[in-house]
Amino acid sequence: SAVMRFCQILGYTGFSELQKLFREAYAPGWPDYATRMKNLKQSGAGTAPALLAEFVEAGRLSLESLAKSVDEAALGAAVALLAQAETVHVVGLRRAFPVAAYLAYVFEKMAVPAMLHDGVGKLDHRHALRKGDAVLAISFAPYSEETLALAQDARARGLSVVAMTDGAASPLGKLGTAVLTVTEVDFGAFRSLSATIAMALALAVAVGSAREEAV
Repeated sequence: SAVMRFCQILGYTGFSELQKLFREAYAPGWPDYATRMKNLKQSGAGTAPALLAEFVEAGRLSLESLAKSVDEAALGAAVALLAQAETVHVVGLRRAFPVAAYLAYVFEKMAVPAMLHDGVGKLDHRHALRKGDAVLAISFAPYSEETLALAQDARARGLSVVAMTDGAASPLGKLGTAVLTVTEVDFGAFRSLSATIAMALALAVAVGSAREEAV
């Protein structure tokens, strides 16, 4: 209660709002794309063959890191939660959107009932969440407020949330019933999705296989 009063004296609604301020300061910042391109040109790595070689190497290092650091217990828990869900609600915006769209595609091919929350037209599909469903939320720094809001709403309704994110400091990790951590090696502040796509594909196929066995 003393902490709450202290936060309110500072003008915040509560401790969580103050905590968010420091969490955002702790999260790594990323330069804008104009700055990234300028830095690449200055380093002499701006030719297409050089860029390809660097991005391939970054992808290789990301995949090796994932293979060494994967939390098998968390992965197993995520598969179990999604396999039992009536419908899997997939959300991932900005950089995570290709991963979310790919997951929705693979789930469809694996006959797993799934819904992609894509934010098109600023439409909010949270009303589609039902008891027995689960949310698969994907977000990396800087984190998507829309993704966090859907995950928060799902937890408030008692639904399971599988989070795919980039570290212990991620606010999405705090909301996940099961948390899958994936880090990508960057080159010139450009991060690939090599390890993330590998994790997503393994997760989707494992969920499809588990549901098939249950049937």
